[in-house]
Formats: sequence, structure tokens, C-alpha cells
Amino acid sequence: MRSPYLRCSYTFTYANVFGTHVLLEAAKAQGIKLFIHVSTDEVYGEVPTDAADLLETAILSPTNPYAASKAAAEMLVNAYYKSFKLPVIIVRSNNVYGPHQYPEKIIPKFSCLLHRGSKLIIHGDGTPTRRYLYGGDAADAFDFVLAKGEIGQIYNVGSEAEVANLDLCKLLLKEFGREPKDQAELEAQIDFVRDRPFNDHRYAVDGNKLKGLGWTQNTPFSTGLATTVKWYRDWAESWWGNLDPALTAFPVSVQNKQGNAELRPHS
Repeated sequence: MRSPYLRCSYTFTYANVFGTHVLLEAAKAQGIKLFIHVSTDEVYGEVPTDAADLLETAILSPTNPYAASKAAAEMLVNAYYKSFKLPVIIVRSNNVYGPHQYPEKIIPKFSCLLHRGSKLIIHGDGTPTRRYLYGGDAADAFDFVLAKGEIGQIYNVGSEAEVANLDLCKLLLKEFGREPKDQAELEAQIDFVRDRPFNDHRYAVDGNKLKGLGWTQNTPFSTGLATTVKWYRDWAESWWGNLDPALTAFPVSVQNKQGNAELRPHS
């Protein structure tokens, strides 16, 4: 579960570090032929607006507990490759979106809020950008890595669709027939709330290494966004059930009676 407002970030360490270690040990014991570790572009840390896209060889500099736990998991993966010759490949992807994604993520969350006729929620001033990769393209990338990737290598899965959060609001409002006529009308449809404790302004990875294997990003952002919005209009509430906990500005995770993590609203 990825939410920056978990009441305790130990959850990241448990799932991403300890969980990866368990999988690596099991893979070693079973003698698997290939272990693909799915990481994130967040391990690189924030990339300035005027900086070049980062190659797989760039230094890892995570800035939040989630990203740090993902970077730590990568260190374990590399250690098993070096120490035990476990056949591993690491994949670092941009933000994946599409149908069926749980609505704690920005695109499904905003789609569900607009479908309910509610205001959108922006952390800070809305200027941070993210690069979005449609789920089908991400699956194709993993398939390419599975078939053609080289053992011991790292591959960025880079998208060309870089969108600021505020611009994403405009695009989604247009999809729902609520396109603002001016800035005042736009801001009237958004609740601006306090920012995250540390909100990286931008991530940017160079995906040419994977493209060299033959992978391409086939889904334009406009097409993927329209497909995603339609799915959430048709199915979100019935598919996921009660979405209220995920649609708050700052959802948190708590333990239920069975010891499993659940999202709860947090003001």
C-alpha cells in the first residue's frame, strides 16, 4: 500500500524491505530462473525542472520513507545477485495509472470525486509534476524485460506524459464536462490543502535503455485518461465498495481486528 500519510511509516519497511527479503530467500531456495523486482522512479529523489532525465546509473537519493524503503529493497536484490548469483532484474517505473487502480492514487481519486460531484483536492499549490504510464504499457514493459532483459541489469520504464497536478485537474474536469472558463472557476472546483511533509516536485527517468529492447509507449495520455475515466464512471463504486476512506485529503492506514491494513479518513 502506497500512501504518504500512514500513521506509521514502519509499514513501508515491513512490506518493501522485509517482504522483498522473504521473497529473495524463497527464490534462492527454490532456484528460480528469473526474479524481476519492481521498484520506482522515486528512488532517485527529486529532479530539478531544468535537469536531464536520469539514467539507471544515477545515484539513488530518496527523500521520503517510502522511497527509502524501495531503495533499501533494491540493495537486497543486488546483494542476492552478487552473493548468491540469483538471476535478478530491477525495473524502475514512472507513475502507473488505469482502470481497477485503488482510488488513493490521484487519477482514480479525482475521477471518483468528480463522478460524485465533489471538489478535487490538491496538496500545496498543484505545481509538482508526474510522468504517467498507462497500465497496459507498463505490462508490456514488464513483458519485454521478462523476455529480453539481461540478468543483473536495471531498466527505467519512462513515460513522455509529464503533467502538473493542477493541469491534471483541468484535464479531468474537461472529461467530466466541468471545464473551467477561467482561473477563478478552476479554483472554485478545488480544495487546496496543506502539502505533504516532503513532496518531490518532479521525477524524470531516461527510458532509452528499455526502448533499445523494442519497448514503446503505445497509449497517448489523452486516450489512457479517457479510458480510465470511463471505467471509474461505470464501475468504481460497485467494484471497490465504500470509497470514502480513500477519497479524503490525507488517508491513513490502521490495523483492523484481523491485523490487516485498512484506509481511514484523517484530517
